[in-house]
Amino acid sequence: MKRWQTVFLVLIIISSLLTACSDTSGGKSDDGGNNPEHAAHIVTIDKVIDALQNPDDWVVIDARTAEEFNGESRLPNAFGVGRLKGAVNVDKNLAFDSDGERLTNDKLVKLYEFIGGKKVIVYCHGGARSKDIWEILANLGFDVWHYDGSWIDWSRAASVAEGSSDDVVLGLTEKWTDNEGVIEVP
Repeated sequence: MKRWQTVFLVLIIISSLLTACSDTSGGKSDDGGNNPEHAAHIVTIDKVIDALQNPDDWVVIDARTAEEFNGESRLPNAFGVGRLKGAVNVDKNLAFDSDGERLTNDKLVKLYEFIGGKKVIVYCHGGARSKDIWEILANLGFDVWHYDGSWIDWSRAASVAEGSSDDVVLGLTEKWTDNEGVIEVP
């Protein structure tokens, strides 16, 4: 096999592994990733920073488990553990019953009533779980945005910012434990 074919094959394998590791949605999202409404509501890290600095207008929801949110659990592909300062943890699984079925709209409205009339950004570890919550909140009529880079992207930025003058991301990060710029796979 030629060298470029080997490199290409390795890149495909790595890409497949990263995708599989970050998709913890349980297959609940059914739009195949082709929802134009969703694509129009994806935000970058800069918008998340703005939202965290303006809590009177925004709620940032972390859809990870309590263990991930509290830094007690490490998932692959992140540069460390932690959470966004000011984020509210509402585990994605709370939006589903014990059979994996989505809760009724009445129960979901009650679960997310703390949002009030604020705009919302949702994130998780890799973007899959928060996309499910984005869909639920959008269907309920909330002004909701999705940070699909999620914790993987944020932790990379925090790792790069550590020790530099650009510490905005670090200043908005709680319970930060750096893997010293190394992706740690448990």
